[in-house]
Amino acid sequence: MSSLVAAVKLLRPLNLLLGALAVLITAALMPGWPPRGALLWAIAVVASYNGAANSLNDWFDYPIDRVNRPHRPLASGALPREAGWLLAVILFVAGALAAMQLPPAAQYIAIFIALPLLVLYTPLLKGLPFAGNLVVAAILGLTFLFSGAAFGHLGIMWVPAGLAFGFNLLREVVKDVEDLAGDTREGVGTFAVRFGVPASIKMIFGLTIFLMLACLLPYILGIYGATYLAALIIGVEFPLLYTLIYLFKHPNPEGCSWVAKVLKVDIFFGLLAVYVSKFNI
Repeated sequence: MSSLVAAVKLLRPLNLLLGALAVLITAALMPGWPPRGALLWAIAVVASYNGAANSLNDWFDYPIDRVNRPHRPLASGALPREAGWLLAVILFVAGALAAMQLPPAAQYIAIFIALPLLVLYTPLLKGLPFAGNLVVAAILGLTFLFSGAAFGHLGIMWVPAGLAFGFNLLREVVKDVEDLAGDTREGVGTFAVRFGVPASIKMIFGLTIFLMLACLLPYILGIYGATYLAALIIGVEFPLLYTLIYLFKHPNPEGCSWVAKVLKVDIFFGLLAVYVSKFNI
């Protein structure tokens, strides 16, 4: 693996694409398409912060990833470990500079809320049972609020932000079970490490059912219409039901590994459901 390819993999291109897609969907939900400059700066902020957070996380998690994910660029030796924090610093600075080109509300969210949470997550917050999961989910929900603020319409983005928060909270708890072996070895106090797999699986069941019901609320309350409901049922509700059935049959880290992959893909369909809500019928 070349250093360039390894560096790209370190940034997690799929995650960067999801972040950019979230910004584009936010733009599509605006009353009018935002100016190109604001759109490009917002994408630059989200992509830079996302890549920086992934790099920093892999730098901190190097010993854990050698157990859980030995194929990752730092853990495999494809890149020196120092590349993780170096790329993180460069990208965090780039993201903050990009944020300064946007309206004050967007600057505040990016620099004074998102940036500290991203920097402090792995060293201080990740090991707090469930609290670390809440922080990650909140950061991902902030993407929609930040984008709405960047385009001058923060208020209409609370529902998408809430849906993103719930979806990613579920995935983070699933990933904790998947990462149990490495987290236990390194003494990371996640919910799965502290309370065990059975308790974590029960929480996953509860969060999944709660999310399935919460996703219906925008339709029930008349915020979004039938196009949202159709896309939601096909692209989100059915896959979530599938994960419940699968975990019932495979309530272990291996089962959670598969479910985490399903949820990662299903986020695209969640974003699609939010997008088609623009065509409110």
